Amino acid sequence: MGRSALMLHMLIGSSVRAFAWIALMACTSVTAQNTVGTTLFDAGASSGYVLFSPNTSTQTYLIDRCGRIINAWESDGRPGLSAYLLDNGSLLRTRKFLTGNFIGGGIGGMLEQFNWNGELMWSDTLAEESIHQHHDIAPMPNGHILAVLWEKYTSEEAIARGRDPLLTPDEVWVTRIIELSPLASGGSEVVWSWSPWDHLVQNFNADLPNFGEPADYPHRFDVNYAAVAEVVGPGLGQNAAFDWLHVNSIDYHAERDEIVLSSRNWNEVWVIDHGTTTAQAASDSGGVSNLGGQILWRWGNPQTHGAGTEEDQQFFGQHDAQFITMEDGPGVSVFNNGASRPDGPYSTVHQIALTLDAAGMHVAPSNGGFAPSEPNWTYPDEPDLTFFSNNISGYQRMTNGHHLVCQGANGRFFELNESLEMVWEYINPMTSNGSLSQGSNPNQNSVFRAGHITLDHPGIQGQNTVPGDPIELNADLSNCLENSINEQTSTSFTPHVWPVPSRDYLHIEWPSAMAMDCEVRFFNSQGIECKRVLFEPVMVVDIQIWPPGPYIGILHRCREGIIDEAPATFKFIIP
Repeated sequence: MGRSALMLHMLIGSSVRAFAWIALMACTSVTAQNTVGTTLFDAGASSGYVLFSPNTSTQTYLIDRCGRIINAWESDGRPGLSAYLLDNGSLLRTRKFLTGNFIGGGIGGMLEQFNWNGELMWSDTLAEESIHQHHDIAPMPNGHILAVLWEKYTSEEAIARGRDPLLTPDEVWVTRIIELSPLASGGSEVVWSWSPWDHLVQNFNADLPNFGEPADYPHRFDVNYAAVAEVVGPGLGQNAAFDWLHVNSIDYHAERDEIVLSSRNWNEVWVIDHGTTTAQAASDSGGVSNLGGQILWRWGNPQTHGAGTEEDQQFFGQHDAQFITMEDGPGVSVFNNGASRPDGPYSTVHQIALTLDAAGMHVAPSNGGFAPSEPNWTYPDEPDLTFFSNNISGYQRMTNGHHLVCQGANGRFFELNESLEMVWEYINPMTSNGSLSQGSNPNQNSVFRAGHITLDHPGIQGQNTVPGDPIELNADLSNCLENSINEQTSTSFTPHVWPVPSRDYLHIEWPSAMAMDCEVRFFNSQGIECKRVLFEPVMVVDIQIWPPGPYIGILHRCREGIIDEAPATFKFIIP
């Protein structure tokens, strides 16, 4: 061999060895603590999935506990703000849709329903000159949808109802709750409606309707409470003055036929009767409670109805009031943001029991105040200034007794076990500029709410739940695959793997019923992907240069829906 040929041979050989070394190092490198995606996955974490819509994205994601995408739905607009997985596997979401008639926090304007495959099935626009949907909706068991709207009134109309002119802006936006019956052709029919505008009290002008002391009418809304004529400074400016109540969540209790609403501006939650006709809902009688559309139970800030002082206030800009089942009966859970809390900015989550009589009816307030005097349960039990979200956010009491918390402004979700130990944490990596890379500092990644989807949820039965890639770029699944929960038991697709342990070639034989258009991905114990191999019924994988240690193989979704089972996984060791 000539000198030039020898040098070329050495150069090629060195390049091959260098390439192999780089590949080997990529497979064995140890990464730093994750900054986005799954940052904690303890063996005690619950099975199931998490549904969320990043505020700055047009996509809604269903992820597993490793942060891998189980499904994603693409819309033409950002959320406005909530999304729900329905029992038929479809996604019902709100969408931001601007007309110029309303500009407010949590603005929506459209509802959309997509099937599991991402095809738009139905939509409705709730954005007109005098009304606009915002924040939240509540799917009902009968297929109907409850929606939260702003309804616009003029200053003259508000003053005629007893509003102090010095506290009245040019427009007053009042909450309107409507029940929609979706039409197959698109759009919907309004079949029920309710508004606090029909249940006012005012002590400003005795010559105007609804005159009286708010403390004597605890089931009504004081038209002058939290009323301001002008708002200056950053944010939404004067539009914040228009938005009188700022209701930010709605939930429906089918058995009791009741609705719970959360008002950020009033620092209070309200329960109202849905067992009324629309006419009864606009009156003070009728329905299951015979109180018509008046408030059945209110909690969080007795100052709203003259029954307490600042020291009695419990809620501070709260979100996400949900009905829950407690040990002794129904209750309400709430994410208490802590905005303007007197002892400092920190958030808490609560469970509050509804006070009912032997017949299951709400107990009338004592001395104007509604029981109980304190939350029945609070997390954390001591103020934690590191746990704070000024706006949005949510809390879900899970069916197994665990707790899923969404610290919305930071795009952070975490799960607590029954001992209130954190067993899972996830940081949303999706921003207005796209997905962040692992190791990036998260910012502009807020999420309105996150919801836990159990493995027995009807909406995922029979669906393709094979996980895809995580949302974040350069994902690191360290400590995730090792603790990964087998989301659905599948024996029909379990491969036969030999020899184990293996040093040179790994043999993998799949059942004959296996789909033919998949690939198998191999990861080391740090979650670093080492190799991808196209699926074959019998596979032989060269692992001669792989370093010793534990590995995992995952049958991965490729082009289309592959199987209706969970991902088939297997582990092996290189000695």
